[in-house]
Formats: sequence, C-alpha cells, structure tokens
Amino acid sequence: MFPHVMIAMDFSPAWPLLEQRLIRLRSKGVKRVSLVHIISPKSAAPSTEQNIEQLYAQLLAHAQPLNDLGLDITYHVDAGKPSELLADYAEHHDVDLILIGCQGQGRWQEMLLGSTALNLAHLTRVPLWLEPVTNVKHGSSYTTVVLATDMSAAASKAERLFHSLALHFQHRVAIIAESLLETDGYGFEEAQLHLTALAARIPKLDTVIVAGEFKQAIINEANAWHADLIIVGQQGHSRLRERLLGSTAKALLEGAACPVILVPSQHT
Repeated sequence: MFPHVMIAMDFSPAWPLLEQRLIRLRSKGVKRVSLVHIISPKSAAPSTEQNIEQLYAQLLAHAQPLNDLGLDITYHVDAGKPSELLADYAEHHDVDLILIGCQGQGRWQEMLLGSTALNLAHLTRVPLWLEPVTNVKHGSSYTTVVLATDMSAAASKAERLFHSLALHFQHRVAIIAESLLETDGYGFEEAQLHLTALAARIPKLDTVIVAGEFKQAIINEANAWHADLIIVGQQGHSRLRERLLGSTAKALLEGAACPVILVPSQHT
C-alpha cells in the first residue's frame, strides 16, 4: 500500500512521533524510506559543503533504528524552497506517501500559516500524512478511520485510499457535510446513494450526513467517533481546492485529535 514513504525531516521534536508512526505503518507494506531535509533560504545555517555533510550525518544517526528493522533507507539533502523540492522529490522517486510533522514546537496554526506543510499540500501529487505534535493522542491504535468526502470526481482518489485502508481498522466511517450539498449542486438523496455505494464496497461501514457548517461538522463528527485517522481529498477545481486546502485543511488539523491524510486529485 505504501511501499515507499518519504519523511520530511527538520530535526525538530516531531521526529520521534514520525519514527513511531513509520514503524506502525510497516504493516501497510513499507519497504523503502527516504529521509529528506531541505535547507530553506530562511535557514540560519548556510548550505555549505561542510554543513551538508553534517546534515547527512544527522540523518544517518536518526535512521539507525529504521536500519535495524531491515528497511531500505535513502538520504537526501538539498537547498531551496522546501515545499517545492519535497514535492519534486516525491514525484520523481516513486514515493507512495509523504509523512510530515510540525516544524518546531508550534501549534498547528503556527505550522500551517504560510508553512511548508500547507504549501506542500497544494503542490504534491502524492498523499500527504500530516502528523500533529501537540494536544493530540499518539497511541498505536488503528481503531477508527474517517473519510470526509464531497462526492466530487477529485475526492474519488481519497475514497479509493480509504477503501484500501479500511480493512486495517475496526471502525470505518464515511462523512458528507450537508452544507456542501447545495453549494456543489447535489441533493440529499444523491448523498445517501453515494454513501450507500461506498458501504456496498466496504464492509461494516458507518455512513453519516452531518448538519452544520461543514468544517466544524466534520471535526465534531470525527472527534465523536474518536478517529485515529482522517482521510480527505484535495479538490479538483480552484474554488473547491481553495475552500478545502485553505480553510478546511487548516481547521481539520487544528480541531481534530488525530493525524490527517490529504489525498491530491492527481494521485493515481
């Protein structure tokens, strides 16, 4: 499912959480891991040859527990705009999942406003696993997975990933926010039919159409189910793309008590 995982490294307190998450993801078929560090133009440390050698040494030290697990580890250090270079590396090295955490010790809001993570969400063609660092649960449980969908063609990529992951979880929940239906030209019956079709493909799927403002409705429902993971699709055209990746993704990451996977519409 995720044979090749790329971890965006920043040597922050996020690393132990990303390492634990990767180890738990081994059951999802992880065989290769790329540890990638990008030296930002805003970085205090210059991209000199000596500094780059030191960064490679740090990556090697961080990766030792992963080497001991028999994973194939690749290391990469580059200089430039982090979001662009991370997206480019993932696309050109057959990466199946990007794993990224909070840069530094800030809250989700501080991470996402103009940050590498949100910029990367706009650029990547690879599913992006966003691992929160503070005020969330970090247990090893894979009990409940929640899909937030709007029935669009672009969201079908997220639905396919949800289908692939669902059997690894005891509880599976698909959510459609009622407030999106009229906006996107769908009726309540169409939403019910869409969820029924999902349930026909995924055993023991709970389906919910939630009322209220869509961002908060999704967060409240996911938290009510004690979600361990939320999957949401990047939308295909500019209005929905901005709506979801701008305010909704940020709201999900600030309000949800678990990791979130953003699935780009270009993902195949």
